[in-house]
Parts: sequence; structure tokens; C-alpha cells
Amino acid sequence: MAKSNLSKVDEKKLKADIKAMKAAKSKEEVDKILAKYEPALAEIEGTKPAPAKAEPKKEPAKKAEPAKKAEPKKEEVKKAEPKKEEPKKAEAPKKEPAKKAPAKKAAAVAPVVAAAPAEKKGRQYNGKYEVFQSGDGWAYDLKASNGEILVSSEVYASKDSVYAAIEAIKRNVEAGEIRIDDDKGGKHQFKLVAKNHRVIAISANYDTQARAEKAAESFKKFALKADIVEIEASEAASKEDTPITINKRAAAKTGGKFVISKEGKKFAWQFKASNGQILCQGSNYNSQATAESAIQSFKETVVDGSFKCAEDKMGRFFFKLYSQSGRVVCVGESYPAKASAESAAQSIVTLIKKSEVEVVE
Repeated sequence: MAKSNLSKVDEKKLKADIKAMKAAKSKEEVDKILAKYEPALAEIEGTKPAPAKAEPKKEPAKKAEPAKKAEPKKEEVKKAEPKKEEPKKAEAPKKEPAKKAPAKKAAAVAPVVAAAPAEKKGRQYNGKYEVFQSGDGWAYDLKASNGEILVSSEVYASKDSVYAAIEAIKRNVEAGEIRIDDDKGGKHQFKLVAKNHRVIAISANYDTQARAEKAAESFKKFALKADIVEIEASEAASKEDTPITINKRAAAKTGGKFVISKEGKKFAWQFKASNGQILCQGSNYNSQATAESAIQSFKETVVDGSFKCAEDKMGRFFFKLYSQSGRVVCVGESYPAKASAESAAQSIVTLIKKSEVEVVE
């Protein structure tokens, strides 16, 4: 009688094969080990009771290896899990260098391209109003981005008046009119004139009309956007004022007129000659009554005070009216010649005695 297949199973080898199956990494390795024990397994299945004979149908588990193949899917899932983690670990190092690389580039480029030049370009594009103390008063220069002085103001009695004059430029640069004027010496300049015909700003002199027109275009560009910067008086000091000899006994003339107008929420006044020339002006008053009071104070100072002539950095001349206490009460328009500024001061004295006050809307 043939020896049973079960008796051929070596216990030690079985244990070793079980360990090998547990350590197996693929289905093929497991099937190879199981192949040794197929006769013994078939004998065991043959000894089972009838109901269990249905289980051989499960042997089509070999055909139904889709089920067993599903195990590899589980194994693949298990293997896929480390694979998912591995890419994550692999991606992390890849991303780190990627972040470091741009960061280093940004650090290297930013100071050179973005930061420093951007600020300089901003200042150059905006231009600037330089506000400074001039003698006993205050003045400003409007500079283009290249440093060219587009407008050099007259001297005002206070710093607040300078800031008010700058605001007046901003209000009128679009609503007002810019004119190009020629003088007898063949020089050209532009003027910003408000709707009420008040001269808001006067440029430097230019040799040609084309240069004056080009400067006027630059003025439009920078007047609204320019920054306001206060500088030391030493950086923009004007020349010493010189006394003007005035004949206060000269015969009074008619034709002088004070004109009060409203600018936004504030009030301003101008003293004009019969030909419409503006001899002196004041601005930034809170009410019409305050402007009228300032005119009365101005009249009294013309009688009791003194006039001096000043020259700005652009070589233009203007008079200043001082009170007895030495305070600057009024500053006149600027003129290309000193004699014109002195003549304007004398005109004020002769016209003011018979002047009238007119209020315009």
C-alpha cells in the first residue's frame, strides 16, 4: 500500500515554508511554496465530510483568482501607501530648493531693481514744492523731476500763506488758464491765471517761446502731484532786502480798486491799478469780513509802514510792505526789473487813498 502524502510532510520544512510564505513579497513566491503541499492538501480535502466537498468548488479560487488577485491589490495598496508617502517626502525636498532659489533671487534683485530705484523714480516723477524761509517771510520753488525750477514764488508773510498759495495752484491748474507772455526785453514766461483773472503763479524767464511753452506743460504735469518739502533757509536764501524810497506826499490818483473774491471756502483780495495790473494781494481768509478787515489794516500800514525791495533766486524783483513793528504785511508781484517793483510800490501809495472795494462772486 502506498505511503500517505501527509506522512511525507516534514514538520521542520513546513514551519520553514510558512515563514517563507509570510516573508514572501509576491504571489508567485507563495504559489511556488504551496505547490510542494498540493498532494497533502488534496488528501486533507478528500477526508472532509460531504458538506465540505462543496469547498473544492472554491478551488476555482485558482480560476477565481480574481479574488486572490484582489489580495495583490491589497498588497499593492499597502505598497502604494509607502509610494504615496515617498513622493511626499521626495516632493518636500524638491519644493524646498525651489523656494530657496526664488528667495535668493528676490533678495538679490529687490534692493537693486525694485526698492531703491522705485523710490527715486517716484520722487523724480512727482517733482516737489520746496518751502523755505526767505528773509522775514516764506516762499516756495516748484521743481520738476530733473530739478528745474518751474515756478519761484513771491515771498509771503507766513508759512501758512505759502501752503495756501500752493493749494491755490492745485485748484486752478486745470480750472484756470496758462498764458505765455513776452516782455520788452524779448523774454518769455508763463502765468497761471484763475477764472477771476487773479495771477496765481509766474514762471522764470525763458529765451524762446518754445521753451516757455515746454516749461508750461511740465508745470501742468507736476503742479498737482508734487510733494511738499520744507528745506533749510540756507539752501534757498534770497538776497538782502533794500529800502525803497517812497514819496508819500505824492498826489492821490483815482483808479485803484480792491477786489474780494471767494476761493473754495476761503476768501482773497487783490489791489489793482486802473489798467488791471495786480499790485498786491492777500489770501486764505475765513470770511468776507475778515478779508475786509485785512484790507483796512493794509491801508493803514501803507501810510505808517515802509517798503523794501527783494530779489529772488531767479533774478526777479518784488516789494514787501513792513509794519512799524517790522512784520511783513504784504508782498507784491514779481517783476523782471528792480525799477518795476519800486514803481509798483509807489503806485500803491498814490492809488490807495481813493480806492474802492468790490466784491465778486
